[in-house]
Amino acid sequence: MTENNTSRPFDETEALAWLRSQPDGRVTASAAELGRQWGWNRMRTSRRLRAWQKAGHILRNAEEIVVTASVTPAVTEAAGVVPEATVTRRSMTPVKRAAFIVALVLACVSAAFSIDGLTAIFAGAFWPVIIMGAALEAGKLVAAAWLTENWRSAPPLLCLILVTMIGVLMSLNAIGVFGFLTRAHLDHMVALDLALADRTADTEAGLAIQVQSVADLDRRIAQIDAAVEESTRLGRPIGAMTLADQKRRDRADIVAARQHEAQALANLRVEKAKVDAERRRAEADVGPVRYLAELTGMPATDLERAVRLLTLALVAVLDPMAVALLLAAGARTERARLR
Repeated sequence: MTENNTSRPFDETEALAWLRSQPDGRVTASAAELGRQWGWNRMRTSRRLRAWQKAGHILRNAEEIVVTASVTPAVTEAAGVVPEATVTRRSMTPVKRAAFIVALVLACVSAAFSIDGLTAIFAGAFWPVIIMGAALEAGKLVAAAWLTENWRSAPPLLCLILVTMIGVLMSLNAIGVFGFLTRAHLDHMVALDLALADRTADTEAGLAIQVQSVADLDRRIAQIDAAVEESTRLGRPIGAMTLADQKRRDRADIVAARQHEAQALANLRVEKAKVDAERRRAEADVGPVRYLAELTGMPATDLERAVRLLTLALVAVLDPMAVALLLAAGARTERARLR
């Protein structure tokens, strides 16, 4: 550790430059020893070391001090020392760049879902809600980025206010996203149920009519055959033959009509089978949700509760992940290299 050869005390710039001039930018000394080197008292030395550590200029481990922030050439020349050891720099690494990009993508997706959900809640103010939602989302991200850059130097009250506002905005975002996802699920299920219900009602009504028509034609054919059989049984074969000749054309027309109605009935039954198949296919769409309900111990028939839990899980991850990645992308990291 070099001695202070000057008669005057060091100023703060010279003291920091002196630390920087030590081998590898490291020195092991107490605050009192450093104060003697710089011509300071122990209290001033301790106070300045704490301030430099808070500002990120140095790192302290017990009595070892490591310079982490670079000192400009003008400062080192003024102190009469030549920098020899480490310099630190902040750089946007590929991982941080990826985190920043993904954070923006997640924030945009979350904002779009949230704003859409809020417009459904406040349907009477469509465009004002969109403008307000976009402004609030931008303010939330900027506040998070500002806190990342100024957390150590900002006033504690301001940091508390901003953190509170970010938390409130994330809660509002969660409400909007929850509304958007649940509305999408309900709209799909309601539209599907209505479409299938309409087709089922039409098919059931047609089936009832066709069954009645076929039954009526069968009854008329049976009446003609019964009349002919009754004449024959009573020992009037000539009358039976005459009656059969009279009713032959009518019976043939009725049989033809019966075949036509039977074909229509078969077509309706095929249509009903198709509707039932579409209903089963719609139930298969929510099959994963049913399995999720069973996995979590809920009744397989209580699909809506499982859908709500899944929606809440998505809401709890989407916007917080965007904010967390934005904070990670702007977090202070320092890397030393030999000059």
